Amino acid sequence: MGPRGKWGAVALLCCLLWGGVLGPCHVSISPEEPTVEFGSALLLNCTSSCRNYSQLNWEVPVTKLGSSGPGWVSLSIPNVTEWSLELQCFGKFGEQRSITNTTLRVYRLWPPQIDLEEGDLVAGKETRVTCNASARVSPPDPPNVTLTLGGGGVPPSTHQGPWVESSFTVQPEQDGAEVTCRVTLQLRHRTVGTSTTARLRVCTAPHDVQAWAPRDVFTAGENVTVLCRALGNPPPGVCWVLPTNASRQLCPPGGTVTVPAAHRAHAGTYRCLARNRCGVGTATVHLRFQGSPRSPLIPLVVTLAVGTILALLAISWWFQRSRNWKPMLEGSRPG
Repeated sequence: MGPRGKWGAVALLCCLLWGGVLGPCHVSISPEEPTVEFGSALLLNCTSSCRNYSQLNWEVPVTKLGSSGPGWVSLSIPNVTEWSLELQCFGKFGEQRSITNTTLRVYRLWPPQIDLEEGDLVAGKETRVTCNASARVSPPDPPNVTLTLGGGGVPPSTHQGPWVESSFTVQPEQDGAEVTCRVTLQLRHRTVGTSTTARLRVCTAPHDVQAWAPRDVFTAGENVTVLCRALGNPPPGVCWVLPTNASRQLCPPGGTVTVPAAHRAHAGTYRCLARNRCGVGTATVHLRFQGSPRSPLIPLVVTLAVGTILALLAISWWFQRSRNWKPMLEGSRPG
């Protein structure tokens, strides 16, 4: 390399060491498109391309904090409460002045709201679940929101906009299942999101109702017991309608009714009613009665009755015989 080349290299090296780059000095903001959530803290850096500046600082319309170092100065706002905020960083390089502006994008994304039909979902019925989201961005452009709803056996659904819904037939096994709604907000080169989870409450009407008795034929005087069981969610309560009084219901704990010393009037159809807040289920059992059981006194009573009848017949026969003998004896006497 010749002398002129060496001096050129030295000049270039000095320029790089002193100014940082060839050409006019300038300042830049990092990140280039600052985005922050409303109410949160902001931290930005302003960097100079040259070290020969006499001043490097921020110009903002709010109270600011920050620190500085060789070739940079930071901007810290602990709580952003302005929806429109213009930020300016400037540097003085002798007679030269470099200014960079940027607009702070502020956003607010609220957690989505999941709406179910009022009250419990009823198994076997068609229902709908809806998710709504709210967002605000600045500058005041329409927020780019996408909602996704799914989980818990609910058909997944995605919609571009502030709401999404899904219709489905409720199944008993969905009780307690979680449904999640996720919302994403697109902010130029950044995406933010949040989600909400809801738990399904499925009510199942009473089903598989069973009513039975140890047997269906009883003898008068025996204790009669009828039992009833049913499935459902929540667990159904059980009541009985007895054949002796159809206007009255018995609702025993456990669904078991015992009629002590039942008689023929207790024969008939016993109806079980299983209820919860989603419906009613029924089942019946029919009971019959036969004659009263044999008592040890019955043979004695029968024997006494037969003996009495025979005695009366004997007395009647003797009395009739006596009456017939009397005329015969009178006719045999001599005249």
